[in-house]
Amino acid sequence: MLTMGCSDGSTFMAIDFVLLNNKKAQINGIKEKVDKRIFGYKRRSEALQTAPSQIPDMVHHDLSSGVEASYV
Repeated sequence: MLTMGCSDGSTFMAIDFVLLNNKKAQINGIKEKVDKRIFGYKRRSEALQTAPSQIPDMVHHDLSSGVEASYV
């Protein structure tokens, strides 16, 4: 799991998270007949991406949601 959050040095508040999985550890793969519009498909395909490729999307999503950050 990759988590983005705010910290003041002693506490941590999670803002966003991404579940991560590698392709070798899959028990059930993504079937071709699955409706690609549903949220579960999007979450599952997102989980197969690498952590460094997820970070820009997380930062963009959080900043567009109104979270202010002095640094990342």
